[in-house]
Amino acid sequence: MVSKCFLESDGYRILFELTAFDAVEKYADVVIEFRLNSLFGEVAVKSVSTLIAISDLQQLVVYFERHIAELKQNPDSESYTFITTDLSFQVQALSGEIRSQNDGEFSIRFMVNVGKSNGEGNRVYVGGESLITLENIQSFGSSLRAVLSDIARE
Repeated sequence: MVSKCFLESDGYRILFELTAFDAVEKYADVVIEFRLNSLFGEVAVKSVSTLIAISDLQQLVVYFERHIAELKQNPDSESYTFITTDLSFQVQALSGEIRSQNDGEFSIRFMVNVGKSNGEGNRVYVGGESLITLENIQSFGSSLRAVLSDIARE
């Protein structure tokens, strides 16, 4: 089974492609693609296939929900950088404005691990920072939760 979820900002799209699941170890085999908005050129890079803990993916949704709740109180709020256990990606939710339950936006910085330099060297990340709407972040969270729920039933 292949499941896809995407996170769409004004400047780029992040595609999570989940292809295999280990129910015993609770990991998903994931490839993450960073694709720049075509207005800025044709740039797309993919991560190496990696096992990401399902709990990390669940925590990512919670991370965004907490950030949105904090923005309602303080529009200048910036959350800590969220990094998966396996270092496959990192994301930071930045300042923004939440006007209502479904209306608002904030900046988001997303970096994808595309491999290691010289095989055993330092990890190389590619990514960007852009504005994301509340609608798009909520859609991503719902989509990812649905995929993870399907995994739990298998």
